[in-house]
Amino acid sequence: MGVLARYGLALALALFLGGWVAPAHAWVETSVRSNTITLDVGRDGQATVTHELILRIRGGPLKSFAVPGVDRDAEPLPNATVSSTGSAQAGSVDLPLLLAVDDQGTLKLEVDHERGLRRGTYLMRFSYRTSLLAQERLAARGGSVLLSWVGPRLDSGVDSAKVVFRLPQAHVPPRVPDAEQPADGAGLSEEFDGVFLSQLRREADVDVLEVVRPHVAKGEPVVWRVLTAPAAFDAFKTDAGPRAEAPRSEEQRDGALWLLVAAGVAGLVYACLVALKAHWVSLACQVREARARSLVPLPTALRSALSGALLASALGVGVGLDHPTGFGVLLVLAMLAAAQLGPLTRPAIRGPGTWRVVEPSGLRAASTAPLPGRFLDTGAWPGFILFALSLTGFGALAVYAFQRSAYLGMMTALGAACLLPLFCTGRASELPPDPILRPRRLFHYLVRRLARRRPACDAQLLGRFPGDTNEPDELRLAALPRRPIRGLNAIEVCVEYHLTGPGRRGAPCVMVRVQDESPAYLALPRGITWTRGRGEDERVAVLRPKLPTRAMTLALVERLLTLLSRPERAEARPKRRAHSPRAAGAPSGAPSSRTSSGAASNAAPSSAAPSGASHPALSSAASAAE
Repeated sequence: MGVLARYGLALALALFLGGWVAPAHAWVETSVRSNTITLDVGRDGQATVTHELILRIRGGPLKSFAVPGVDRDAEPLPNATVSSTGSAQAGSVDLPLLLAVDDQGTLKLEVDHERGLRRGTYLMRFSYRTSLLAQERLAARGGSVLLSWVGPRLDSGVDSAKVVFRLPQAHVPPRVPDAEQPADGAGLSEEFDGVFLSQLRREADVDVLEVVRPHVAKGEPVVWRVLTAPAAFDAFKTDAGPRAEAPRSEEQRDGALWLLVAAGVAGLVYACLVALKAHWVSLACQVREARARSLVPLPTALRSALSGALLASALGVGVGLDHPTGFGVLLVLAMLAAAQLGPLTRPAIRGPGTWRVVEPSGLRAASTAPLPGRFLDTGAWPGFILFALSLTGFGALAVYAFQRSAYLGMMTALGAACLLPLFCTGRASELPPDPILRPRRLFHYLVRRLARRRPACDAQLLGRFPGDTNEPDELRLAALPRRPIRGLNAIEVCVEYHLTGPGRRGAPCVMVRVQDESPAYLALPRGITWTRGRGEDERVAVLRPKLPTRAMTLALVERLLTLLSRPERAEARPKRRAHSPRAAGAPSGAPSSRTSSGAASNAAPSSAAPSGASHPALSSAASAAE
């Protein structure tokens, strides 16, 4: 009996809990992801409102959904449907929706399916008809008509809300009113505050104005306002309206003519700049013995004309036809036609030459002359300043245009990208480096510092003169201690070049020339890699500082000078007589028992090679000296 009682109590508890949690089976959570509304307005003030609402459902099933805040005189239209947007249910059919509007202005959407909507994302399409004129949504405002329409109040916030106004075409295109202008902003309520982006598209019989609000808060009734011409509606037409269309059409023709002239001038200026850039790059390549290249392999005249024509077409399509995609495509094509590639260099095989001591004043003056094209090169100060001023001008023009039209402001800001191929391609840093100018700056620093900190060092410039020419093709700095270890030929500082992303970059290195198996050869660490030098018995090691800086190069040279120098001879000191009992008892004229060899006193200092671990400042690399 006790067992039955326990089982009965457990069963009763299970039934109670099951009945208590039964309402949770119908838990539904909805959130609106986006809402696109189209208002197709006729000349009589009647409007057809179409909603495309993307709804996300969690839980379920969902049998109905309410949209509060619609027009009170809304007349639901048939053919309302709901469909799934998920890829897994792409083949599912549309489900019908039943619409009903109550007295409070709430539109109820009921799913005409016994199972309702399960978890997922759905697109709801529904429409209704309303009279903007009867609801006093159309009002005269100065010389225009103000259309005010209040959107629905959604229970969840929307990140992107868009309303597309399809209005009857008039001589004046519709626009979003500006709250800062007295003629537009007088009497506007606080709901107008916020960011509204608009884009106008004029079709055959209607003007399409797309207005976007980036964010709508939960339960916020957004007021969408549009200013249009009185001629767009029959109730606001006057006798002066038709007569005013003729001057307006003349103004439109004048505006199109001015746009055509401005686009042509901009394209001509851009073509001239592209041709000038190509000419300067070609001259600079001739100085550095390279060949200029462009991204589009066409002659300079044809390529510059093509880039100018593409830029002019971009302005015409973007501003005249209000087609931002075409503007972007044509602008990118114009930039590609104006872009320069890195110059093509072919390393020439050097012939025989002689190394001679040169003076800095005897070097050719062309090495210090600036290259052509520095005014269109961001790597040079004139080009950088001109590029910054050009960007500032585009920015100021974009701000001015944005005050009149957000679309024109954005197009102007995007147009500044045409400066990039002019200032950021074909730069001097992409050219082969000058073998005389680049090392001179480093060598001038090393000579001054060595003369101040190492007075016992002889430093001089060496130049390589090929054939019978009087101009060197390479420059090095030779440093040699005045008391070198036997077998040391020279310590030379040179610059080696590497191809990197921004261009060719020079890095200093130090070459040590010694005789094979000499004390100088043994004085360096064992980990150094040696290669054959100019002579049969000469060995060369290439050492690089840890960082390619002037200070670390100087530290490496000073370390080598210390390591490969003989120490100064100590002055001879009088020997002390040993105070031993034997010495004390010996006669004053007796010879001493300790004798010194004359050869030992004149012997050279020891040249034992230290281990590699005792010289951490040296880092070697296996590269050829020549």
